[in-house]
Amino acid sequence: MLKYVGMAVALANISIIVVLLSVYWKNYVKWKSEYTLGLLIFGTFLLVQNILSMGFLAPPLPPGSFTQEQGKDYALFLINVSQLIALSALLKISWK
Repeated sequence: MLKYVGMAVALANISIIVVLLSVYWKNYVKWKSEYTLGLLIFGTFLLVQNILSMGFLAPPLPPGSFTQEQGKDYALFLINVSQLIALSALLKISWK
């Protein structure tokens, strides 16, 4: 069950990152700021990281062919929850 909740949180993170990237892109086109370009690059890497974390949280295709330790699932879940909190704060600050 923790895997599915973790995947949902990772999906929420990906959605927020996509919204942030669109906001930063609009700002970059408008102002051509290096700071905004840095945010775009950072957001892109964060997006890739979250997509990869979903791959680690996804259950294996054939049941029972691959087992993961419960601790790894819990650690990835906590990482995704902390990112969700941080990204929500960043979205609140960035959204105009």
